[in-house]
Amino acid sequence: MRSYGKEPPSIRLLFLDVLTLVLAYALAAFVRFGVIRECLTDENYGILLAVCILVYITVFYMFNSSSGFFRRGFFREFKTVASRTLVSALCVGTILFLSQKGIIYARLFFLEFFIFHMLLDYLARQYYKIIMLAFFKKSDLSSKVMVITTYQKAFEVIPKLKNENLSEQLITSIAILDRDITGKEILGIPVRAGIHNLLVTIRYETVDEVFISIPPKMSLDLNEIIEELELMGIKIRLNIDAFGLNIKEKKVESYSGYHVLIFSRREFQAYKLVIKRIMDIFGAIIGLLLTGLITFFIAPAIRAESPGPIFFSQVRIGKNGRRFRIYKFRSMYPDAEKRKEALLAQNEMQGYMFKLSEDPRVTKVGRFIRKTSLDEFPQFYNVLKGDMSLVGTRPPTEDEFLNYESRHRRRLTLKPGLTGLWQTSGRSDITNFEEVVQMDLEYIDNWSLSLDAKLIIRTVFIVLLSRGAR
Repeated sequence: MRSYGKEPPSIRLLFLDVLTLVLAYALAAFVRFGVIRECLTDENYGILLAVCILVYITVFYMFNSSSGFFRRGFFREFKTVASRTLVSALCVGTILFLSQKGIIYARLFFLEFFIFHMLLDYLARQYYKIIMLAFFKKSDLSSKVMVITTYQKAFEVIPKLKNENLSEQLITSIAILDRDITGKEILGIPVRAGIHNLLVTIRYETVDEVFISIPPKMSLDLNEIIEELELMGIKIRLNIDAFGLNIKEKKVESYSGYHVLIFSRREFQAYKLVIKRIMDIFGAIIGLLLTGLITFFIAPAIRAESPGPIFFSQVRIGKNGRRFRIYKFRSMYPDAEKRKEALLAQNEMQGYMFKLSEDPRVTKVGRFIRKTSLDEFPQFYNVLKGDMSLVGTRPPTEDEFLNYESRHRRRLTLKPGLTGLWQTSGRSDITNFEEVVQMDLEYIDNWSLSLDAKLIIRTVFIVLLSRGAR
């Protein structure tokens, strides 16, 4: 359990600061020496840049300059940047003095470098703040928060949450527990649920996190609610300033000035998710280039066998209930969806999935591209957009999702993947939906970058050996 303290340092802000440091170094080299490349590749100046980066990262974490970042005004931000730059400069100067390497470098270069870094970092931070609050927060990438509270307390909690200017969370809905006002609004935010339909509503809403703030005397089985939400894979922030609870907490953090307990089955480190996203982007670019090449061969074959579109698209459910449209090469006849109902009785899958090994709706070309997994290639577009990841869980259809129980929803904790543990573990032989869920949860509970790398390599071999789905 992590005890309450300052806000954790922002990896994104650290990356921005280091980027401006490198740019300032290059700019100082150009102004002082008229060259950039030679200065960066020079052994002495290259070592100096590495020392400056390491020193700044150390100073960043020691003083946590990201704490309260979105609440600071222009002047306070400048003081923060200036103080961190000055401390870094003093540390670098001390290291050079003790190592007796200071005489190698031009003093004016140092002065220009740290001044440029201070100015560039300040401007970059201001633009970053504007982008995060004006764009990112309102985009589908931000974390969607439901506030669970009472009617009177909502008028206290909502303004406080809004005033804190949280960059990565957006309050999208409210659940009022002491009266039924579902369908109305409080301070511009829709009330989606009451005490009787709370868990059912959350199960099918787009909700990444919930913030619970209720009076201590309220008659409510909070343990049951927390256990159900945790089972769904939803992060829970509990306002412990409002009342005392004898619950074994997993993590305590600061959230808009409140002390909250976080209950979550699995916490994912931010920097690892950033690396995963970078892998997705590079993989998607390569995949789309391959998709463009094979389209020249697959498209005429699809059209020759049956009239209709080259690509098939369908609404699927992504991370924590986000809807998106998935794309594939069409492997069925155009009327496949209409004919599905007549085939439900022949479903070979137990549970909330449909699978038929000898599906009459699949074309001859469709059988080939399914066997070789070529039908999946257009999904690299979904990966590039951010709807999916290279590796993840299977994205369910809306029909499947609407039948989910709470424990099934946790498989949506991560983005769905083009491939995954289920897809690389003999998916054609699995006939029970619960086995699919078990594999997806196993992937989530054991997720790591190395696991993603292993599954990608395994997928490549499966595709090359034509062991795709039937």
